[in-house]
Amino acid sequence: MTLAQRFTTEYVDFEDRIRVSHQLDSGEVVVTWLTRRLTDRLVAHLTTWLEKETEQIPRADVVQSFAQEAAALKLAQAAATQPQAAVQPPPLPVAWLVREIDINTETAGVGLQLRGASPHEKQQLGLSRLQLRQWLNIIRSQYLLAQWLLSAWPDWLQPNEASCVSAQASGPALH
Repeated sequence: MTLAQRFTTEYVDFEDRIRVSHQLDSGEVVVTWLTRRLTDRLVAHLTTWLEKETEQIPRADVVQSFAQEAAALKLAQAAATQPQAAVQPPPLPVAWLVREIDINTETAGVGLQLRGASPHEKQQLGLSRLQLRQWLNIIRSQYLLAQWLLSAWPDWLQPNEASCVSAQASGPALH
């Protein structure tokens, strides 16, 4: 199992799934596919974990919302100052459907082990708290592009009108 150095998350209309293109140390690109049902479960688990840091604070939803907005702003600033090309899958990529995700939470962030049907189908993502919030924003934007319901998402992660417009106006290759 290898840790992805960079990855790009995008909704693919034809597949009606989310594609994650992982670039490995070797430069190889591995593609994993996330179904909506599995992603709903993942989002619910990850947001519950983030909510634990503010569960004793009054108006925790406001604090979470501000933290989410700050993460989105940092991602936008980084993209503007140091743009990176999306991780592009090759014509015939190593690709598989994610069937299970093991989640390892630590104080600094989370480790996600994506697992497919066979033992060799494993891919690891390591995300700091900030990167996790940024990735949740990206996944949410892909839900909006897919026109999927946001019922699994907490209120503090529900999009406002401005984010709905920007998600629809942006291209699908978010990373």
